[in-house]
Amino acid sequence: MTTKKISIIEPIGGHGGMDYYDYGLAFGLGQNKIKVEYFTSKNTLVLDFTNVKTNVVFGKVWKVRGVIRFYFFLKGYLSSFLISRKLNSEVFHFHLFNLGFLNLIVLFLASFFSQKKVVTLHDISPFHGKSNIFLEKVSMKLIDGIIVHNQSSKNELLKKNFRIPKIAMIPHGNYLPFVSMLPPPKHDGKIKLLFFGQIKEVKGLDVLLKAMAFVVKENPNFKLTIAGRPWKTDFQKYEKMITDLELVDFVETHIQFIEDEEVAALYEKADVVVLPYRHIYQSGVLLLTWSYGRTVIASNLDPFKELIINFENGFLFESENVEDLARCFLSLNRENILETTKNAANLIRDKYDWKPIGKQTLNFYKTL
Repeated sequence: MTTKKISIIEPIGGHGGMDYYDYGLAFGLGQNKIKVEYFTSKNTLVLDFTNVKTNVVFGKVWKVRGVIRFYFFLKGYLSSFLISRKLNSEVFHFHLFNLGFLNLIVLFLASFFSQKKVVTLHDISPFHGKSNIFLEKVSMKLIDGIIVHNQSSKNELLKKNFRIPKIAMIPHGNYLPFVSMLPPPKHDGKIKLLFFGQIKEVKGLDVLLKAMAFVVKENPNFKLTIAGRPWKTDFQKYEKMITDLELVDFVETHIQFIEDEEVAALYEKADVVVLPYRHIYQSGVLLLTWSYGRTVIASNLDPFKELIINFENGFLFESENVEDLARCFLSLNRENILETTKNAANLIRDKYDWKPIGKQTLNFYKTL
């Protein structure tokens, strides 16, 4: 298949922090002389890139709930399909976090159009609740190609006990088209930690707080900032932990959606970003952190180990092991923070550039 124009159809956009990823892929494809029609919601700040046109078709979807939201979702997708067909787009490229009921309906509607259907599957199985094998199996029959970001995701996908479409393993790109690397933070004798992003049970904030309680008893020069909004969890239990663990003087919280213009200020103050996750497929926060010129401490899950070499471009600890995370914190010093930061910055520029990622994606389209 010779590909000249494709459609990226993704309604979350700026509502949930997917806009940088969407535009990154669109930018990479555009750099390879592919015309990209990007369909998204009005929550997304429209950016101007060569060969990329933004279409706001999911207008009210994030202002309503229930059946009305369902209606606006389907209306937006159907508009995207019809506009794409009129413009002779050859591929519908979806970004999905599950293969549940709503996305099955979307794929079913897309099946009435002749374009190839490509899905970047960000989460192989849901973190909240269980997979519906029947819905996944039917969805797979409507997809021509699946993109995953790492070997761990590919391995888990291949374990599914049903037919899987053609798979490509293509990395998640950096955020350098959108953010600037920051200079090292000013050194004031403290080590400033940041937990950033949606607050979910699976992200292990409780592990981090328990580790902090160990650390500050031995070294009070640690400060933690928690920034993000809860997702299917109640932050009050973490507030209680902060009080019960006597961390009030060591923890600062910003429990809300963090606007793009506020993110840089949080990173500017941080020495290290902490990712104490229990489970992950791919972390956009990790790549955002490296793009901002900061280093990370992450749990030793396989997807992280594919990216992080311990004490070279970041730090790893045993997942869910509070004492090991505390030990990792106490091993930090200005020298190893700066060294891992420098190595991560070189890696994010070289290996995760969107132009070659766009080329890999284009080559995958051509195989379908």
